[in-house]
Amino acid sequence: MNKKHTPTSSHNDHTAAYAEAFFIGNLLFVGVFYLALWVLYFMRYKKSSAITQNHLKQALIGSSISTTIFLCINIIIMLTSGYSSVAALFSLEFYFMLLLPLFLVVGILGFTRAIKGIDFSYPLIGRFIKPATP
Repeated sequence: MNKKHTPTSSHNDHTAAYAEAFFIGNLLFVGVFYLALWVLYFMRYKKSSAITQNHLKQALIGSSISTTIFLCINIIIMLTSGYSSVAALFSLEFYFMLLLPLFLVVGILGFTRAIKGIDFSYPLIGRFIKPATP
C-alpha cells in the first residue's frame, strides 16, 4: 500500500477530507466555504498530523487564490462596464470555463487522497509550502 500515516494521525480524524471538501465547496459557492475553511484551519491545524496540516494549508491557499481571482473579476466588472457588457461575459466565462475546472480537478484529487490518508501536493502551490514537521 502507498498510505503514509503518521503515528499521531487518527483513522477517525477527517480534517484533511473536510478541508478538501470545503475547498471544492468554495469553488462552487464563494464565501461561505472559504470562511468555514478558515475556521477549520484555526480549530484543527495544531492538533493535526503533518499530512492533514499539508492538506489544510494547500486547501486554504488554493481557496484564497480562487476567491481573490473571482472577487477581482467582479470588482473590475462593477467599476468598469457592468455585468451586461461583453467584457463581463468574457471574463466570467474565462473564470468558470477555464480556471474553475483546473482548481476543481486539483480539489478532487486532493479530496480522494485525503480520504485515504495520503499526502498530496497541489501543482504550483505545493512547491512553495514548507513541509509540516511530524
